[in-house]
Amino acid sequence: MSLDRTFARIVTHHRLALTVGVLAVVVAAVLTIVFGARFDSDVLDLLPQRFEAVKAFKIFDREFSQARELTVGLLDPSGQVDLDGFADFFASKLRQEPWVERVMDRSPTDSPDGLEAARTLAVPLLLNLNQTEFDQAILALAPDAIASRLKMLHAKLQAGSQTAEMQLELDPLGLVGPALKPLGGSFSVDQTRPLVSPDGTLHVVFVKTNQPNLGTRTCQDIMRQFGDFQRRTLAEWTGPAPQILVTGRTPYVAELSEKMTGDVISTIVGSVLLVTVVFLIGFRRLRPLLAIMAVLGLCCVVAVGLGAEVFRALNMITIGLCSILIGLGVDFGMMLYAVYEREREAGTEYEDAVAAALGSQGKAVAFGALTTAAAFLSFVYSESPGFVQLGVLIAFGILCAGLFMTSVFFAFVGQKFHRKGSDWLWSAGARFVAFVYRSPRAFFLSFAAILVVCSTFAVLPVGRIEFDSNPKTLEPKDSRAGIALRTIQGKMPIAAEPVIVLLQSADAESFHEGWAKLQAGWSHLVAEKKIRSAASPAALAISPVRVDANIARLQSVDFAASQAALTAALNTEGMSQDAFKPAFSLIDALKKTAGGDRSALDWRRALPKDSTWWFVLDRFFSHDPNLGAAYITPIKTLSTFAEKEELRKEIESAGVPVKISGWSYTLQDLVPWARGKGIELSLIMVVFNILLLLFLYRSVFPLFILMLSLALSIGALLTTLKLFGIPLNMFNVLAFPLVLGVGVDYGIYIVVAMRQEGDRQSNLATVVKPVLLSGLTTTCGFASLAFAANPALRSLGSVCSIGVAWCALATLCFILPAYAWRGAGHASAGGHTGETDHAVGADRTSVAP
Repeated sequence: MSLDRTFARIVTHHRLALTVGVLAVVVAAVLTIVFGARFDSDVLDLLPQRFEAVKAFKIFDREFSQARELTVGLLDPSGQVDLDGFADFFASKLRQEPWVERVMDRSPTDSPDGLEAARTLAVPLLLNLNQTEFDQAILALAPDAIASRLKMLHAKLQAGSQTAEMQLELDPLGLVGPALKPLGGSFSVDQTRPLVSPDGTLHVVFVKTNQPNLGTRTCQDIMRQFGDFQRRTLAEWTGPAPQILVTGRTPYVAELSEKMTGDVISTIVGSVLLVTVVFLIGFRRLRPLLAIMAVLGLCCVVAVGLGAEVFRALNMITIGLCSILIGLGVDFGMMLYAVYEREREAGTEYEDAVAAALGSQGKAVAFGALTTAAAFLSFVYSESPGFVQLGVLIAFGILCAGLFMTSVFFAFVGQKFHRKGSDWLWSAGARFVAFVYRSPRAFFLSFAAILVVCSTFAVLPVGRIEFDSNPKTLEPKDSRAGIALRTIQGKMPIAAEPVIVLLQSADAESFHEGWAKLQAGWSHLVAEKKIRSAASPAALAISPVRVDANIARLQSVDFAASQAALTAALNTEGMSQDAFKPAFSLIDALKKTAGGDRSALDWRRALPKDSTWWFVLDRFFSHDPNLGAAYITPIKTLSTFAEKEELRKEIESAGVPVKISGWSYTLQDLVPWARGKGIELSLIMVVFNILLLLFLYRSVFPLFILMLSLALSIGALLTTLKLFGIPLNMFNVLAFPLVLGVGVDYGIYIVVAMRQEGDRQSNLATVVKPVLLSGLTTTCGFASLAFAANPALRSLGSVCSIGVAWCALATLCFILPAYAWRGAGHASAGGHTGETDHAVGADRTSVAP
């Protein structure tokens, strides 16, 4: 018994067993998804992981707590708000929230704890000075130097000097200034973390949350709490209030995940509605449509269940793209149902009609599923985890669709059938085929000329197809976090996006030496105006060698004499000793350090957990004490690969091995990859198509015509992109292998129909209708991504839908007339060739007219 007869018998006589099997598969898939699937929305998973810039970005996200900060902008463009007063009120309320660890609403030096923290940092920074600077600094501990300094500062204070007042408060001994001096050469607190815009209309507040990770649910929970806090705070504030903007990794993840959930729903609903409209127009039957949707739902569940078994975590962006499966899988159902319907209209019984449909288009569906699955599986070579997941999930779904449409689908359709009597679309297809057969040569040459002109225009130096690597184009236009970031950067030019430089060393000494060399080299670059600024942790990278040497020198200091001199000087000048307790504490800390107690050298433990200095320090230091980050601001935002390469050479000119990242830097690094990968995957699909079609056709002519049709369709796609100004980017460039894999299916349906026994025009009339509808539904499936909020999804959908539309059109207007012309030539010669008579590797089954 042939395979089509076997399937038809199972569907007809073993429906209960088939139903039980389907339910078992569904239950297994659902259980796998519920208990085994994990989801994330990391956009970095869409980037190839082999690039150092991407690896560095992941390290930065994982190791630096700055990724868990919220940047809040208080915006008052009207100037009617007491912005400073609201900022103080806002920050005080934030400090009371249980999900907040610390808040910075002003420069660390201006914060209540800022002076004490600066003195805490002074001890390790003082001992980290080079020999000359250290020897000069500790001269301030001499009794005569202490008495002289206090007398001078007191005299200036009585004369009304505010500078003297600040020095007496912060640095009465003259040790804190030399200790903190290196910070100015490495980074400026006020410049690296600006808090008020130059025009005074924006005040920035930094918030460190207690979230344990950057997972989707955690970020959403933090943002819900922030939203609740914002509402309560605005309700308590009297008077005009500013706009409250919030950005950072947490808001981005929360917003992206919510939008992706909406995208999944909107694209699936959009795809289902579009496919439903097309199917009802073409077939005017509801039950087969419901059967197709049931099968596709089954395919989606099975695909995600298999994906959960294969992958550790499924990316939500990948899941969003799975709506494509609806537009792709419906093709198989329509191809089979079109033949089944014609058989039933001709009076054929259910089992025989199923067998006829499977015999006529079963092979085409199988090979179509293989080519489409291969197109998506080619993404395995994309080196992008997100696209690897997409390729594998869609491939699973397509292969399931090919299997279930040839079996389960007909069980869902049922044995009842009501004749319509007339089918205007089938009649239109029959008239179209008859029209082509009247003059196939003229029809073929006319449309071939159109395709050739389009393809020629694609390669002419007239206009150009833009390749957009701007990360903002891949961000939803209405992204609240994105709008907040751009507003803050616009108000504060110094807050422009930096290039991140990571340095990881084996030990503290090499860590210190590496940053010292880098900072020295970058200072020259700033002076030469090759970069705008460079902020690094060089000043806080403690050298154990320097510390040991300076402690040895510190042991020669008579701390008892220094304390006595300080007491005597205060009494002489009539100043309170209680006001100068920090100065006595500093002398005591240095004395303990000289005696072997090194606890004061560990600023990570010495600083209070709620100190605002952590917002500066966390920016430069990770959880690993030997891993640090620097921030380079280019003269202008990187816009080309050449600019990125030039900056890389400048950064690496110090001869220290580093990892470089940052959004603009990373995306410019990936532009050549995206272009090359699009070509590489397209070539893989071309080779696969050729091999598969050689096995299917075993003849040169159909292979040549089909591959020529694909090539011209790609040319027409490029022309369309050029004419309508649709740019390519790192995501939609992967549409080309998809178009090659999906577009070849329609040609397979036509060739298989041409090779069947019986009236070829009738065979073609039967498949023209489903081929046309399949092209429309696949185009709709990709076009449904237009409903997505994510521009990356929309751009991929637009390119795929245009390409598939051209492939479907070329199939009907190029491949079909080419075969008709060739068949007419053989008929006029009075014979047939194996080209039209041979049905490759399959039983010959006539299709009822």
